[in-house]
Amino acid sequence: MKHNILIVDDHRITQSGLRFLFASLDRYAIVGALDCGAAVNAFVQSQPVDLVILDLNLPDVRGINVLAEIVGSRDMTVIILTGETHLNEIQSVLKLGARAVVSKSDPLDHIVAACDAALAGEIYISPHISEALGKLQQPPVALSSRQMAILHYLAQGETNKEIAYRLAIAPPTVSFHIAELRRKLDVPHNRKIVERANELNLL
Repeated sequence: MKHNILIVDDHRITQSGLRFLFASLDRYAIVGALDCGAAVNAFVQSQPVDLVILDLNLPDVRGINVLAEIVGSRDMTVIILTGETHLNEIQSVLKLGARAVVSKSDPLDHIVAACDAALAGEIYISPHISEALGKLQQPPVALSSRQMAILHYLAQGETNKEIAYRLAIAPPTVSFHIAELRRKLDVPHNRKIVERANELNLL
């Protein structure tokens, strides 16, 4: 059985390298390559995609926004491929539900290992990134990937209705998760959620 991969990266050389890498593997098929983030959600809704390899640095939207949208709405399996090691952002993508993080400076076999692990339900972090993350302190509050997605959009000032539309869920579901965020972050009202999340380095 072949697993369908969508590549989202604006560097042609990366796209070509990934196509070449996966062409030799019978278990994978590249079904598309996009050089911007805006088209990703429509693509994964219209085509059978099992796995998205996503660059965090896109020319039109932040890769982390694309991740929040496709994981929050479809529970998509996403591998993050990054050229820059911004550790706080890498922590954020893992909390948002990315299944793997690989650096563009890692050997190619790390990308294949990441895809294999992610599809098996495991989390894969390349040794290079794992070592750097180990030096960062872990936040004390555990949130689900959907709660992280909602928190991410709350921090951008979006309304419950806008968040529901982005994540393709009902507004009462958003309200339920926001109530859970208030409970987990131990704050009295919604306006304090983002402030407290910043204090805990969740954003």
